[in-house]
Amino acid sequence: MKKLNRVIALSFAVAVLSGAALTWATPSFASQAYAPKPSSLRGELIKVDIDKMQLVVKDADGMEQTFRYTSQTEVTGGDEGVAGLATKAGSRVIVHYTGEKENRTATKIEVLPQQ
Repeated sequence: MKKLNRVIALSFAVAVLSGAALTWATPSFASQAYAPKPSSLRGELIKVDIDKMQLVVKDADGMEQTFRYTSQTEVTGGDEGVAGLATKAGSRVIVHYTGEKENRTATKIEVLPQQ
């Protein structure tokens, strides 16, 4: 009888520990829901404000969209990084960003070749 109780107790302990391990190993849906999702916008570069670290792009619907940028923002197709974009007003660009609405931060800005 004592042996049976030990086997049952041991089996229960293994089951509980296995369930706990699976729970810790599985990412929660809450953390996935709030992870920033990268997006992109194609449009015309209107202006770059170096002091505010912002740029404005006119989208396909004619709406002006504002993005923040950081020292880590990658710029391709332009000269001198983001500061060089100040001379590229009117250029076609693709802005890759994270965040939404007024909290959008550009992670990469692609200056497209003139057509």
